[in-house]
Amino acid sequence: MARIYVSSSWKNGTQPVLVKELRKRGHQVYDFRHPGGRKDCNVWEIVCRALGLSQKWAQSMLRPKEFYSMLTSKWANDRFDDHIKAMQDADTCILVLPCGRSSHAEAGYMVGAGKRVFVFDTEQYVKPELMYLMFDDYFYKEEDLYKAVAEPIPGVCRVCGCTEDNPCYHPEHRNCSWVDDDYTLCSHCASEAEGGYGIKDDPLTEHCINDVGNAFKNRKEVLK
Repeated sequence: MARIYVSSSWKNGTQPVLVKELRKRGHQVYDFRHPGGRKDCNVWEIVCRALGLSQKWAQSMLRPKEFYSMLTSKWANDRFDDHIKAMQDADTCILVLPCGRSSHAEAGYMVGAGKRVFVFDTEQYVKPELMYLMFDDYFYKEEDLYKAVAEPIPGVCRVCGCTEDNPCYHPEHRNCSWVDDDYTLCSHCASEAEGGYGIKDDPLTEHCINDVGNAFKNRKEVLK
């Protein structure tokens, strides 16, 4: 199970379909269209209505000074905080093409933070971009993307998604530890045959104890 930040454009109709399919496959996915599960709309639509700039925005006639007033507004900064928190909490980013500057900035941030970044291209014709080589892989077939996302990430439990900084806890066995050389299975999720305690479903087991305030749904709910 991965924690995935899907980065794309509001105009890209593949984004909501991809979010739904990834969640169906058991992953936790941040949806920028509905941050925190809220029913929402494009933040720039909200800001432009509040500042009386809707008509200019619709016609792409904004001046830099007007954009600055939008960028420094409370609405924009609140949404920025949502996105940054989600990127920090994710272990994987999927850049869905075509998309714009913000999405590419997010993917660059994720690379710099040491996260997995996959490019998924939905375009019929593409413009070559050399710096896409900085990302982990480039896909144009959905199934290839899903297989890559499902691959275990070293340092992240493949069952519950815990890490050394965000471990599982049990009052008797305390914090979890790794049971495999690849650091992809924790002692609390592993069965006794796998070298663990077999307490994944124990009601006293708290998975990912530092998940409070996380941008993703609490893992304990997912594991039930």
